[in-house]
Amino acid sequence: MNYNRALDLIFESYIAVKPLLKGRLDRDVRNPHIILNIARQLDLIPPADKILKVTGSKGKGTVARLCASSLEPFGKVGLVISPEEIDHTDRMRINGQPMSEDRFIACFEKIWAQITIPSAPDYLSPYGLFLLIALQWFKEENVDLFVIETGRGVRFDEGGQIPAHTGVVTSIFFEHGDYLGPTLDDIRADKLSISETCDHLVIGARDTKTPNLAYPHWYDLARQSATEALRAFRGRAIDIIDVPCASFATRQDANRTLMYEGMIARDSADETFLRRLMQDHNGQVHFYLSLPDDKDFDGIMDLLQKTGATISQIILTGERGFLSYEKAKQHQIAYQGDFNDVCALKSGLDLPQTGLIYFIGTQTYLRLIKRAYFT
Repeated sequence: MNYNRALDLIFESYIAVKPLLKGRLDRDVRNPHIILNIARQLDLIPPADKILKVTGSKGKGTVARLCASSLEPFGKVGLVISPEEIDHTDRMRINGQPMSEDRFIACFEKIWAQITIPSAPDYLSPYGLFLLIALQWFKEENVDLFVIETGRGVRFDEGGQIPAHTGVVTSIFFEHGDYLGPTLDDIRADKLSISETCDHLVIGARDTKTPNLAYPHWYDLARQSATEALRAFRGRAIDIIDVPCASFATRQDANRTLMYEGMIARDSADETFLRRLMQDHNGQVHFYLSLPDDKDFDGIMDLLQKTGATISQIILTGERGFLSYEKAKQHQIAYQGDFNDVCALKSGLDLPQTGLIYFIGTQTYLRLIKRAYFT
């Protein structure tokens, strides 16, 4: 088996039932215990007192990464993130190092031999299968401590249902309404249900105590949340060991500046930071926004329009999920193409040669942007 064949099998069950899932909520169609029962049969679930898990609408990946790096002085730390940053092998890491493709294939083959494909409409969730691969690897490598970033939810999410010592809810906004909703109260109830499977609950920080002007405010909130999570997990204060932020970066490129930020809800935006960028770049800011209809497109568009900057839309296509961009299509479209095609993006998107170019959108979009302009 090769790496691409393993990925095909991971997504195969989900893709087969995709038409049956459209428009239905996770609570009606997703069963995390299909995967968790396999994990139990293979004795892959670590002791709860060794696990810290993180959910939330904004900052969960950042908090998980900060917690994992800061725990490294205390042993071998396994980290699970969702989604991937660049490649699926970086969803799972030990002391910051992603899994190799060869090891990924070997671990996948071991668990795949124990799996029976469920009958539709049940399916094997890709997140759950990646989690199994990670847990198999962690077991083989005798990992001491575990940090798990959940998928989009908790109650019907494999990572969310693994018992843990400490659970963290970074923030709650209206996002994934088509899966966790339909209301904000439904989303809140799902995220907060993490308390049912952990001994200690940490609610994310609300106020920035010492703003870092180089980052949007949510990064400082994530550092504060990680500090409290580690205190709960280890029973004492632990120094934060910073790692590169996966949801925000900046780089200088000749006469222009490039930035990207993961942003799917207006509530998570730092308006002061955006206004300062407009001032620093004398109004020469061009936003490239990629948000499907299930995100807070209207809220973020309203915010960006008030800055007076130029805004263009990026529409991603591909076989994963049910991404609708009807709202984006009502505005200026700069590019439409496959979510995984870097060459097509670089040849088809005509970027300005001066000023600030700011990419805003989902993690899938940022993955494409990073590969195109930041690597």
